[in-house]
Amino acid sequence: MESLFNFFLLLIAGIIAILTYLFVPYLPIVALVAASAIALAAGIWWHWVQFSQEYSNSTWQQQLRNYASYVMVLVVILLSYGFYVLAYNGSALQSYASSAVASARESSYRVVSTIASETSRAASTAQSALTAEAAPMPNRNRNSPRPAL
Repeated sequence: MESLFNFFLLLIAGIIAILTYLFVPYLPIVALVAASAIALAAGIWWHWVQFSQEYSNSTWQQQLRNYASYVMVLVVILLSYGFYVLAYNGSALQSYASSAVASARESSYRVVSTIASETSRAASTAQSALTAEAAPMPNRNRNSPRPAL
């Protein structure tokens, strides 16, 4: 009986494929989009109805939300302790932190100075190219009255 059912489903799929091939090219785009949207909404609704129980059982991670506040308090305590240790003058981490800050400042200074020098060089090159190629403009006095038309 199972093989007959598979053959019946294959026959139905073939008939639907033939009908789709014959009629879809002549349907307007708006009708196709509307039918597709309705079929998508119906499919999502049917899927949610069929599998909502499985989704609620498979989302065991949602139970971890109860512990989120405790984890955040622990993280804040650990970070506060770390900053306290880092800021303490007798710590060996102080030298590492100061060298890291100095290195970051030096690198950012080099990047900014390189960008500034390259920008000014490009601007001067562009200005010299524009002045060399530009046609001489007549000297116009903006304060002189315009001639009457």
